[in-house]
Amino acid sequence: MPADHSYAPDFLTPVPRHGESMPDVAARIAATPGDEVDYQLDIAIRGRRVWPDVLALHRSEAAYERWRRPMPPALARVARDGGAAVATAAATAMATLFESVLAPDWPRVRAVLEADIGNRADRMAAHGAAAVLDDLGERMRWTGTELVLERTYSGIIDWADEGVLFVPATTHVGPVLFAAERPHTPVLFYRARGIGALGERPAGTAEPALTGLVGVTRAALLTTLDVPASTVELSRRTGWSSATVSYHLGILL
Repeated sequence: MPADHSYAPDFLTPVPRHGESMPDVAARIAATPGDEVDYQLDIAIRGRRVWPDVLALHRSEAAYERWRRPMPPALARVARDGGAAVATAAATAMATLFESVLAPDWPRVRAVLEADIGNRADRMAAHGAAAVLDDLGERMRWTGTELVLERTYSGIIDWADEGVLFVPATTHVGPVLFAAERPHTPVLFYRARGIGALGERPAGTAEPALTGLVGVTRAALLTTLDVPASTVELSRRTGWSSATVSYHLGILL
């Protein structure tokens, strides 16, 4: 099996908190303790310190070195000043990326994410947790007692008192990702349903006002209805359940 380079330092994706803005998230990234950042860079970057507990997860030291990434020059320049400097630079980059790229479309992106959560909650209520866990994405399966993620290394995460937080994403393509670093809650990141709808229609100048009037979900439905469509078709386009679409259309009507 080829080397798996899917790991990104966990401090870049802090556990989501309800109601946070991007500046809030950036502030939390910047506040990550320097030693925590250094440890995660050690795990990810080739040539940095090898921690015995991390090495033990891999078949051999050679396999571990193949799994690690080479040090990007831009990161090397900042890392010379320590983990705290890396956290600050990463937070600035994240905030800049959000404002420059994602912010104009954020209401539509948020609608897709909220619809995914609603759709999976409906399915879980109707068919049980297994129906949701078996359909989250590539290289993950539910055995009835365990979530198994296929990786080139092995380990067991047994934090029964913590639970698992499931986080949809619109920018991720590929296998389900995870973050599991004490003392933080374990998190699984998966591709949200309905991402295709984001590419079908650019955000128009009237959408922010419309969103403020009726909310992100109903605004997304209205802007999708540039031609007549059935509830089933709207469900297919948006990734939301038919029940969710019917509920919001009823309110709009």
